[in-house]
Amino acid sequence: MRQRNFLFMEGDFMFIVFISSKTKLVSLFLLIIICGVFLFKDSLIKHYYGVKPGVIFLEQDIGGFSRKKVTEIVAAKLGEWQLNPVNALYDPRVNYIIPELWGYEVNLQETVNKIMSASKDEHVFPVYETVFPDITIDDYPSAIITQGNPRKKQITFMINVAWGTEYVLPMLEILNAEGAHATFFVVGTWAGQNEDLMKEISSRGHLLGNHGHTDNVVYTKISIEEMERGLEDVNNIVQTATGQNPLYFTPHKGEYNDLVLEVVSRQGMRTILWSIDTVDWKKPGVEKMKSKVLDNLHEGAIVLMHPTADIVILLKEIVPVIKNKGYSIVTMAELLNPHYPPDKQE
Repeated sequence: MRQRNFLFMEGDFMFIVFISSKTKLVSLFLLIIICGVFLFKDSLIKHYYGVKPGVIFLEQDIGGFSRKKVTEIVAAKLGEWQLNPVNALYDPRVNYIIPELWGYEVNLQETVNKIMSASKDEHVFPVYETVFPDITIDDYPSAIITQGNPRKKQITFMINVAWGTEYVLPMLEILNAEGAHATFFVVGTWAGQNEDLMKEISSRGHLLGNHGHTDNVVYTKISIEEMERGLEDVNNIVQTATGQNPLYFTPHKGEYNDLVLEVVSRQGMRTILWSIDTVDWKKPGVEKMKSKVLDNLHEGAIVLMHPTADIVILLKEIVPVIKNKGYSIVTMAELLNPHYPPDKQE
């Protein structure tokens, strides 16, 4: 093996370094690696320590960005994403209440961590911290709800079912085809005879509510004991058939008094009325009902209807229009849900 000798002097000492050809090759190889790392250090850092390729953060491609750059991007938008909480609005004159909304603040560090750990081509949204309002509907358990919070671009259909079955399935088909959901308030006598249909309603993602045990009497004219027993009977039928525990009650003919509201709240339910009434039981015709709904449509609307032939036609015509106006058609529970973060809003 060929080798070269090098002589080095350091003070009174002499060093002789023997460098073989093999050592020269290794040294050259290491030099190339060092130069490569130096020349491509930014690319290497992005590859191993930056955001994965194709990661989208709120419609912006930030693949390859460093943690520092990501932090700057998120920090610059903190104010845009902050939402203050909205208190429930109670009107003592009519005992109505509009539900609250939670507020939100972006957690800067957690959002950055989420972005940095995201997989390739993943879509990432901010990490929010909830800010709760001071006043909620729970502070007024006997107050009546007639609409959702107007800051939510949502509406719901309140479908009261006391008789008949032939129009329920056609209504379900229309709603499901449009990705819309509703709440069916069932009378106990009907529910007891149509458990399979209630299961079908529930299996399609719709909600079941309590419409009293019979439509032969109004709750303002019966005893507390009969009222309590009737509400419990309906809830038991619904829960046994579907697993749902009704959280909402609407009275027959919309008639109530303070005692009814108190008994309903003690049963763990909320009394619901409506903001738009199709008055379908008067058979006004599809066109009149269509105009009434669409002309009065608003954020948080609760639209009252029943399973009838005209309502089936009405749903076919108004659901696409409502969706094109930017509204989501949701269950009562979703409409009244205070959780409405910025990424759900337009």
